This record gives sequence, C-alpha cells and structure tokens, in this order.
Amino acid sequence: MPESESPQVRRDRHSALGAAGIVCLALPTLAVLVADLPPETRGANVLWFVGTAIGSALLPFVYWSPYRALGFVPLVALAWLAAVGHGAYWAEWHGWAHGIPLGFVVGALARGRRGEDPWAETAALFGAVLVGAVLVAAVVSRGRPYDVPPWFALFAAVVLVGWSWARLFRPVFELVLEPVLWVMYKVRRAGPGFTDFPRTGPCLVIANHGCWIDPFFLVKVLPRPITAMMNGTFYDLPIVHRLVVAFGTIRVPDKVLKKDAPEIQEAIAALDRGECVVIFPEGYLRRSEDRALRRFGQGVWQILKARPDTPVFAAWIEGVWGSYTSHAKGPPTKNKKPDFRRPIGVGMSAAVVVPPEVLEDHLVARTHLMNLVSAARTHLKLDPLPSFDLPAKADEPADEPV
Repeated sequence: MPESESPQVRRDRHSALGAAGIVCLALPTLAVLVADLPPETRGANVLWFVGTAIGSALLPFVYWSPYRALGFVPLVALAWLAAVGHGAYWAEWHGWAHGIPLGFVVGALARGRRGEDPWAETAALFGAVLVGAVLVAAVVSRGRPYDVPPWFALFAAVVLVGWSWARLFRPVFELVLEPVLWVMYKVRRAGPGFTDFPRTGPCLVIANHGCWIDPFFLVKVLPRPITAMMNGTFYDLPIVHRLVVAFGTIRVPDKVLKKDAPEIQEAIAALDRGECVVIFPEGYLRRSEDRALRRFGQGVWQILKARPDTPVFAAWIEGVWGSYTSHAKGPPTKNKKPDFRRPIGVGMSAAVVVPPEVLEDHLVARTHLMNLVSAARTHLKLDPLPSFDLPAKADEPADEPV
C-alpha cells in the first residue's frame, strides 16, 4: 500500500475489499442452493445469474463519479438481502434476482476503487468473483445437492448490508442527496480543471462564496470527497454536527481575527493526509449585488505558505446570488421562493502552483488568488471581474475578513 495514501483513501480501499470478500463468500453458498434446484430449471437459472451479473456489473461504469459509485453498494446490498430473504423463506432461488444485485455490487466496487494504482486490486477483485463463478458452475454441473442451510446466505447478505452501510455511509449519503439537489438546481460544470482533477493526493480548491450551500455544488461536480470548512454556528447544530464530523469537516470558530486560527492547522494537516481541501477565502458570505468578490482573508495564504507545492484549483460558482440560501432581498431563506431547477454553473481552471515569490507577501498572494478565481468565470463564458490590485497601503479596513 503506498505510503502517500490518505486515511480516507485507505478506508475506501478496506471497505471495498471487505465488501468484495463478503460477496465472494456468498457465491459458493449460492452455488450450493442452485444445485438443489430441479434439473430442468437449473441450467436456465445459471444462465440468468451469469448474464444479469455481467450486465449489471457494467452499469456503475456509466455513472460519472467513480467515488460516489461506491454509494450504490449499500443500496443494492439491501436489494440482495430482500432476494435472499425471499429465497430462504419461499425456497425460490431465481438466478436473475441474485445476479443483478451481486453484479452491480462488484461493478460499483471496481468503479469506485481509489489509490495510487488501483488496477491490480481491481483485477484481483474480478478474479475472485470469477473463481466464485467457477465454483457455481462446478457444483451445478455435478448436480449434487449439499445439506447447507439457506440461512447462511441470509447471514452473508445481512453482513454485507451492515458492513457497507457502516463503511460506505459518506458516498451513499452523497448519492441519495443528488436527486434532491437535481430537483432544486441544474448544475453544470466547465473548464480544464475538471479534465484532470486528481482522484488522490493533496489539492486545494478555492472559490467565491455566494450562498449557504456552495459546498454542495462543489461536491456535485468534483469526482472525489472533499474536506470543507464550516462556520461554527452551523457546525454545532445537533444533527448537522454528527454528519460533518463523520465527513471530516473543519470547524471555523465565530470570530473576526483568524491569523492564528486552529482551522488553518487542521487544513494543513488535511493536505498532509492527501485530502482535497475546499476553502472560500473571502471568509464571508456575499451580501450585496454590486460586490461579487471581497478581499481574501489571510487563511488561504497561511495554508499555501506552509505547503507551497500544493496544486490550487480556482473555481467560480455562478447563479447562486438570488437563490433561496443567498442574502439577496434579505437573509437566506427569507423573501425568496425555494429554488426549483435553478441554473448553477461551476467553472474551474487548471491546477496551478503559486510561485514562491508571490507567497512572500500575504497581500500579493491574496490579490493573486482573487484574480485566479475571477479568471475562472471565463469558463462559464462570463467576463472576469475588473482586475484586483494591491491596496494603497498595507493596512486593511477593519471590516475586511482576515
């Protein structure tokens, strides 16, 4: 296992391999159960099982997000549990009822594999399933029933459900959230930053901040889990707190001066773990129509000063001003109708490494990063904002976030 893997990637790896092991354990059990079927239906059931398993294994590869494809595993595991429960109670073991969910699980695990070089383990995963399929064919061809209770298959299905929901909760949560987001927003992405966005390794995404749920739009378009920052007011809400802690979200205390803020050190530590850190450097939610971008705080400079080789992806989120959770026409959720299929665009530039000479001065660095975010507007066919220049003096107005 590569030493550079983050705990997040390692957890995904172990979760996928654990679920694959449970599936492979279940296949010989299914072979035994199929062997008990009448000879006239046995062959057709095997063909249905193999055919549907192969077909459904390809379906997760159609889904655009490799990481979020892992979220199909817990959902499909429930379907397989229902099929096994039906078979155990009614003594009916239809090949397609097991081939579809098991094939989908295998395909989702292979699609969602992450790591420096996931293909070796992906091949091993399919190899293990092939061995299980050979066992199915061997047992069926001999036609010898074995006295193995079908409840063992039910036990394997229950274990798969419990394991996958416990270990893959984040991708399944994001997957289930997608239809809700689809109803409210029509999100599109554009720009070279999405073409070669790294599936592993440290990176920093910076963007403008126009509404409460900007992080959800980035989660929707990025192909990997993110480590975001959240204001303490929302972070500490009872239900929200449980979720954001599970997702590794960094808490930002409610205070104005953040030059020695602990969240900066947490973000640096997250980069060291190889995570994708998302930050809205304004440190402030947009309040007015005529000011689309405020001066960036020092936090983003401190992060890059500590880790200057970090690739930076500058993004612009368009269409959020005027949405239900923006400050247009009043506080968020006030004086506005809930959003329905509201167009949202996310433009992202290719990764850049900020030059060392730029990072020497925090004002120069912050201005440079503001212009990068402004330039990301062009990927949405928008004009960049007027160029941001250094302030006339080093002191900044007291109302500016730092």
